[in-house]
Amino acid sequence: MKNLMGLIAASILFLGCAHHQDVRPGAEGVHRVVIQTDNEDEGERGAISQANHYCKGLGKSAAFIDENKKYTGDMSEQKYKDGKRLSNVAKVAGGATYVMGGRRESNLGGIVGLGGAVADAALGKAYTVEMKFKCM
Repeated sequence: MKNLMGLIAASILFLGCAHHQDVRPGAEGVHRVVIQTDNEDEGERGAISQANHYCKGLGKSAAFIDENKKYTGDMSEQKYKDGKRLSNVAKVAGGATYVMGGRRESNLGGIVGLGGAVADAALGKAYTVEMKFKCM
């Protein structure tokens, strides 16, 4: 029981720190958060959330100074977006076929869904979101 309580306490501490794992404290109170993402909007929301959490830990609020979102992938941005869209279609269609199909269809759905997941992972996270902020 004692070991379990220690494990729970360590997990809570780890999760508490992980909420702003991409924040990089800076000189003169100017901090930055840099996130690699496959979706600019989600990355932006994640960066804001991490900055707010970081400042909240200091009893302050985040004031954003600069924001930069850019595509940093190896292929053209349009090919990347098309690949992401197709991999998501494969995951959804494969999952639905896996669940709703008969035995043969279920196997095929699993393969298609897995292929979509592999393609999604291979495409990676090709957007970089960077925000600079101060805790006020």
